[in-house]
Amino acid sequence: MNPLKIKIYLSCHKDCYVPNHPLIFPIQVGSAISEKRLPIALHDDEGDNISSKNKMYCELTAQYWAWKNDTDADCYGFWHYRRYMNFSDKELPHNPFEDVELDYLDDDSLKLLNLDESVMSEKISQYDVIATTPVNLKKLNKNLKSNRHQYESTPYQYKEDLDVMLEIIKEKYPDYYDIANWYLDKSPVGYYCNMFIMKKELFREYSEWLFTILFEHEKRRDYTNYDVTGYRVSGYLGERLFAIWYLHLQKTGNYKTCELQRTLFKNVERAVDVKPAFQSNNVAIALAVNDYFVPYLSVTLASIVENSSSKRNYDILILTTDISQEKKFTLQNLVSSHNNFSLRFVNPAKKVAHFSPHLHGHFGHIETYYRLILPDLLPNYNKLLYLDSDMVVNADVSDLFDEDVNGFLLEACHDADTAGLYNGWQPDRKKYSDEVLKLKEPYQYFQAGTILFNLEEFRKTYSIEEMLDFASKEKWLLQDQDVLNKLCEGRVKYVDMAWNVMCDYNGVRIKEIIALAPQWLNKMYMDSRKNPKIIHYAGPQKPWLEPEMDFAQEFWQVAKNTPFYEVMLYRMSCCAAATTYSKKINEIGRNLKSRKYLLKWIIGEGRFGKIVRKIWGKFRRK
Repeated sequence: MNPLKIKIYLSCHKDCYVPNHPLIFPIQVGSAISEKRLPIALHDDEGDNISSKNKMYCELTAQYWAWKNDTDADCYGFWHYRRYMNFSDKELPHNPFEDVELDYLDDDSLKLLNLDESVMSEKISQYDVIATTPVNLKKLNKNLKSNRHQYESTPYQYKEDLDVMLEIIKEKYPDYYDIANWYLDKSPVGYYCNMFIMKKELFREYSEWLFTILFEHEKRRDYTNYDVTGYRVSGYLGERLFAIWYLHLQKTGNYKTCELQRTLFKNVERAVDVKPAFQSNNVAIALAVNDYFVPYLSVTLASIVENSSSKRNYDILILTTDISQEKKFTLQNLVSSHNNFSLRFVNPAKKVAHFSPHLHGHFGHIETYYRLILPDLLPNYNKLLYLDSDMVVNADVSDLFDEDVNGFLLEACHDADTAGLYNGWQPDRKKYSDEVLKLKEPYQYFQAGTILFNLEEFRKTYSIEEMLDFASKEKWLLQDQDVLNKLCEGRVKYVDMAWNVMCDYNGVRIKEIIALAPQWLNKMYMDSRKNPKIIHYAGPQKPWLEPEMDFAQEFWQVAKNTPFYEVMLYRMSCCAAATTYSKKINEIGRNLKSRKYLLKWIIGEGRFGKIVRKIWGKFRRK
């Protein structure tokens, strides 16, 4: 007996990861109205199609295309780019919507779901229809009374659409009318997402039935003034119609059916193999940032561009998980007029998905740990300059990139600030450094804002698992900076501190902290301030919050030429207003507290208090 020919169409509307699987066929839905055609997929606007109606029909435009244009399979299935079925023998943990939530769509997930071709083929061959596990309405929302109530109580779905759908079923398919009403009014579960796998004959029968009803519904209803979400009406009704058709099929008792769990992948981005942007003179630079911090990063980028050399090529990689597309375009426009600049975005989330560091303080963000995964994240790079995103660059960074780091793990600048803390300004710092960090030479501690990484040497020395495991063992005071200092001890090359000049902090860093550092470190820092190649606004005090702080003028001189200048001004004004308001509230609070104690004394202990208590006592007795 020949094995069944199975085609599972995967509805996609954007570029995403699609596994190389013999049973899975990606198809771009809404191709006719999309600005970009996906090269990885089939397109639903070829042949007989309703691709242009995708905003109404959603994933059903893929089903229509397969019904009208593909006749050579024995079984047809329909999944979504982020929703697959679970073919494993065990039930996996799920949310109230019955979705098995998984962080990433990757090889590990495919193994977990047992999406092996032979396993899937054997399972599919045993059934006429495979649906997804239905949703228990009461578990989803205890206030839901029925599927009808769920539909009608949803803000963007209309009772009239459901009523017209039932009218059409009663007129054209009366055999389905009773079960349609039962499903809407009495069924304890709901079937959603338009996902299934069917034998060919049933698929064609179902499609004929489904689209006859939906096309007739279009004729009888006017969707013109529906909002964007409500305009998906045909897709929403399709979910209800599948349930009605499926339950009617089961009622006949002539077909074998089963239900499998449905997944929800949180991240479906394709892994990008990042390679150097230029074949020669490539100066690789990485910066890590989240969406909120983009305006301040733009200052760092603009200053790099301003001090660049036309003879070098600058390959800038932004490490991020959440920058909006609009901000990405804006950042790319910062360098677009320079042919020797490339700016790309790299998502490191998967590399740190199971990493749980102790985040704390003003630098308590996961982005700070991206430095640790650079050797693994960028396997095609052997050397990389990492810069923090709160800097102003006053020199050509290619000069730093050209430093020879052979035999070293990295190159960085000494940290006079930490040396002063160690020498007594912060009483517990010496104990922490000696007993927890256990550095052999604490005055060789480096500041991690500017680092030239020898990635090739790192890969030979540590695996990403070893580094992340070490990073998660302790509540490191300065987080990944402490981790790098410990792991790289004895294999660090030091460069002129002018490449990482930390600004003064509240008039304390220079006069009180760095003043306690060894005299050679103090001199090194003071000399670096005379001609700083990179100014680093390290610490909680930032020029975009306090425009009169140390080196703030240099920041704003660059900032005013960036596209985020007004954003920075607006945020600063809001922060100033909030600070003023907070002071007023505290002042009022102090006054109220004084009045409260005065009133308490008057009522409780003074002569007036005795009168009040006497009257209150008489009142209670009455």
